[in-house]
Amino acid sequence: MRPSRSMQRIDLCGQPFKGIRERGMYYVDKPLLIKELLDSNDRGVFLFTRPRRFGKTTNLSMLDAFFNIQYAGNPWFDDLEISRYPEYTGYKNRFPVIHLNLNDTKANTYESYINKLRIAVKDAYEPHRYLLEDDDLDTAVRDNFDSFARRNISEDFLSTSIKDLSDAISRNNRRPIILIDEYDRAVTDNFGKKSQKDILDFLGDFLCSALKTNANREMAYMTGIMQIAQTSSFSSLNNVSILNIFSEMGDERFGFTESEVERILKDFGHTEKMGEAKEWYDGYRFGNAEVYNPFSIMSYVSHGFKPEQYWIDSGSTSMITDLLWNVDSQNFEKVVDLVTGGRVETRLDHMLTYGRIMNKDDHLFSLMALSGYLRAVPIGDGRYETSIPNNEVRMAVENLTSSVFPVDTGYFGQFVRATIDGDAATMEETFQDILLHGNYLNLKENAYEVIMMTLMHSLVKRYNVRTEHKSGFGRTDIVLEPRNDGDQYKIFELKVSRSADRLESDAKEAIEQIHRERYHLGMPGEVVLYGISFYGNTLKVLIEKVEDGRDNNLR
Repeated sequence: MRPSRSMQRIDLCGQPFKGIRERGMYYVDKPLLIKELLDSNDRGVFLFTRPRRFGKTTNLSMLDAFFNIQYAGNPWFDDLEISRYPEYTGYKNRFPVIHLNLNDTKANTYESYINKLRIAVKDAYEPHRYLLEDDDLDTAVRDNFDSFARRNISEDFLSTSIKDLSDAISRNNRRPIILIDEYDRAVTDNFGKKSQKDILDFLGDFLCSALKTNANREMAYMTGIMQIAQTSSFSSLNNVSILNIFSEMGDERFGFTESEVERILKDFGHTEKMGEAKEWYDGYRFGNAEVYNPFSIMSYVSHGFKPEQYWIDSGSTSMITDLLWNVDSQNFEKVVDLVTGGRVETRLDHMLTYGRIMNKDDHLFSLMALSGYLRAVPIGDGRYETSIPNNEVRMAVENLTSSVFPVDTGYFGQFVRATIDGDAATMEETFQDILLHGNYLNLKENAYEVIMMTLMHSLVKRYNVRTEHKSGFGRTDIVLEPRNDGDQYKIFELKVSRSADRLESDAKEAIEQIHRERYHLGMPGEVVLYGISFYGNTLKVLIEKVEDGRDNNLR
């Protein structure tokens, strides 16, 4: 007897489609992706780019299950929507398939990557050992099987190994479909390291051989986080159709739609959780589709409907953190805006590549969007309105910004506590310690402002953090707007002094500016004013309190 849907096991470990269906595990129907691909009449190379854990591996294994001749007669699609389209049955289980899974090629060095790639290619060869029964099999391919078994295949033969296998398979008048999962796993995990360029160079040759110069392949499908890098080794690989988060094709096939989430919650008997699920895991926009994070939704269900942070992409995280370290104050302010619930209009690079990120160009928001950390809605003229999609991602971005400046411990925590307490002397002492023990003055520009914004950002659960906030008759640098009764408004005006002798007078001028421009106008209750001046690794903090910013007679 088939278990009820509420009793079905949930896959959180990346089971292939075949295993999910054979074990009767819970599955959300996505095979209409096959229909979309075949309807495109494109028999070239497709690259699906999505954030990690958005169903790429499951979908690729679903393509394997559908096309692979070795699975002929399987019942895995019989009760799925694709079965309503008999015109596609002519493609079902009619092709040899080379399935290369690169998800386990994470490595710290180029040499380790090559060794792991050897294992991955060996696994792709194994289902085709029947070729060894052919006495006329090309000697090079036969040698490849033996070399993989001994794990001593040379880099030269490794680079052409998929093409060689395709050539051997096609001798039977059936060209294989090539599937490559997580092609860029090692690239993201080695971001910024010397090994990244070496890996990209070899990967470029490997993929060009398998996909570009390979006349004996049928279709090819790849998955990854971003598109093929436009480096010299990839320059000839120009026959790839990129289906990224901005593409309409396949937009509903990666992630769960609202109706699918409603069905999941109904199947597991908790329709009342829809609002919570939406708040925590909804908000992504792929093409024209609004989708939920599928891994997070299934984790949420599996863990008893506890709203927690289940998803993170560690590879992309390291790249984002690297860009944050080099961000200017204007863009960092935008990040703070996003974390505090704001929306930021910006241009995004649809075709962002690893090569351009390696050059440290200004691609922070494009990378965040492609990696699943931003919702991006087109507003015309190549611009997008970006926002953080949900609570889960907001927590992740908070952790990212805090990783640049670890505000919860040590000197950072002391400074923040002193700020709340109005302890000017401790603020001065601990901020100097921050500058002396860190490398923070190497930021591009406005280093002090960036550090202060970061420190204040750590208080987002207690205060709304406003930067360049319109207040009174001007704009103050930072305002802390209390979320809780009993907390005070806090206004910060920052100055950079031309010499140490001017620290005191510039801090006084900052306080005077707050009064002169009446930045505290309209703020209820006691308001705390901070005039802060910086020079080198020293600063001066002056603190003043006013009784009620609603008093129009304030000087």
